[in-house]
This record gives sequence, structure tokens and C-alpha cells, in this order.
Amino acid sequence: MHMHLPISCLAAALLLLVHVAPAANAAPGTFVYAGCSPSRFAPNTAFESNLNSLLASISAAASSGGATYNSFTSAAAGREEAVSAAAPAPAPEQSATYGMYQCHVDLLPGECASCVRDTVARVGAACPNARAASLQSDGCFVRYYGARGGLVAGTGVVRADGDDISVAAYRRCSAGTSGDAGFLSARGAVLAELQQGVGAAATSSGGGTGGYKVSASGPVRGVAQCVGGVSASDCDACVSQAVAQLTGTCGTALAADVYQAQCSVRYWANGNYYRSSQGNSGDDVGRTLAIIIGIMAGLALLVVFISFLRKACN
Repeated sequence: MHMHLPISCLAAALLLLVHVAPAANAAPGTFVYAGCSPSRFAPNTAFESNLNSLLASISAAASSGGATYNSFTSAAAGREEAVSAAAPAPAPEQSATYGMYQCHVDLLPGECASCVRDTVARVGAACPNARAASLQSDGCFVRYYGARGGLVAGTGVVRADGDDISVAAYRRCSAGTSGDAGFLSARGAVLAELQQGVGAAATSSGGGTGGYKVSASGPVRGVAQCVGGVSASDCDACVSQAVAQLTGTCGTALAADVYQAQCSVRYWANGNYYRSSQGNSGDDVGRTLAIIIGIMAGLALLVVFISFLRKACN
């Protein structure tokens, strides 16, 4: 009996530590950033109705189709509110909405669907009444705009008849850094391979679902992905620019990612994915508070439990 009691106490303590230990990785659907157009739509208009229909279609398609990329148009008949009593009502095509979603290829179908649903649900709070918006989460993004448009070359801005949204060069760098030659060499090899392969992947997929490339060297892993419909040359150019921004801005960070209008690139060293030191996502404060509260509660529970174990084991 005297031998078994300390072992039981130790097992209980280990079990407690397992439950208290926080997860290292950000879950799919965790908010990263939002880009919102300055132009707004009036409530109770055909545009609002079309946008609601578009967002519902995006959520439904992600849940049922299993596709990692899809684009949509919603142009139900309707009439926008006139700007003033004397102003003519906008043409019907100005009420149309266009949008897309894309998930990381490595997500399971259920994770993709959940990520897209969570991201769509944030649209109203992140970009209230915006005529165009791009919301990025860990694992997926959702984008919509109020007229046909495209990327303005070299600017990272999606332009749709004045509904401009900046979706480029959002970077996150981990707090941990390393000047170790082995890490820097492995990171360089990973980023070089990502640049060489992702455009070819876009070509092999027909550009429909976007190029996707993974790489590994020693303790470093990396992934690059281009938006569906982007050509091989544009995909290569975007990834090269993103890599330059990662190494130039994040220095020797053990983990980093960058989101461009046409692609995203990330890398991480084993055990260092992902705690951010840079970025301005609206959920950062909430996540930080939740982590602090969780740690304090865990420590308080640990103190109480250790006190109980001392009494039980003596």
C-alpha cells in the first residue's frame, strides 16, 4: 500500500498536467485579419439581399461539396435605394455580388466547412455594411465584392468599381527567433523549394483550385498556396514576393506567414507553430485574455490539487 499510493498520486498529477497544457497550434477558423472597403451599402436594399444570398451559398457549398475553392455570383432581381430623391436608381447589375472562398488543401472536408462557416459569420461584425471585404482565418478565407473587378497590379488591392479592399502583405512573425545556422539553412531550403514548385502545381490543376506546395528540410516545414484561378506565372510571382517579405520583415523568426491578394506562404520550425508577435487581428486581444485567464485558472487548480495530493499522500 505504501508503494502504490505515491504512484497513484503521481499518475493523477500527470493527468492534471495533460489537461492543463495548452494546444500549440491555432485551430482552423481562428481569425487572422479583415480588409474592408470604405464604401458602404444601405440596409434593406437589393445589394444587401444579394450579399446575404451569396454568403449563404458560400457556407452551404463549403459544407456540402467538399471543394477547397469555389466562386459565386448573386444577382437576384431588385432595385437599390436611390442616393437621393432626385438621383436615379442604380442599374440592376450594380446590385449584384461576387465572392469566393478557399481552404488550405490539407484541411479535412469538415474542417474546411467549419472554417468557412466561422469566417462568413464574422463578416457583419468585421466589415459592417461594406460593399467589399476579404476575411482571412487560419485555414481559409472568404472574399466578396459588389461588382466585377480584379487585382490592381503591384498594389495588393482588389478593385471592383470603387469597392477597393487591401488584401496584401499581412504578415505574422513568431516571438521566438533563432540565429542557428542549421535552422537558417533549413528555412532557406524550404522557401526556395516552395518558390520552384507552386506555379507548376497551379498549371497541373488547371489553375482552378490554385497552386499548392509543401516542403520540409530538417526541423522546418513550409507551405504555399495560390488563390484559385490564378495563372502559373502570377502564382510564382506572388509566392516569390511573399517569401521576400517573410525573410525581410520577420528576420530569424521561428515561424511566420504572409497573406497576399493572390497567395499565402508560411513556414515553421518544429514546435513553433504558431504564436504571433506581429499582426493586428481583432481577435488577438481576446485570445490573449483567454490564454491569461486559462493559465491563471490552471495554476490555481494546480495549487489546490497539489495541496490535496500532499494531504492524501502523507
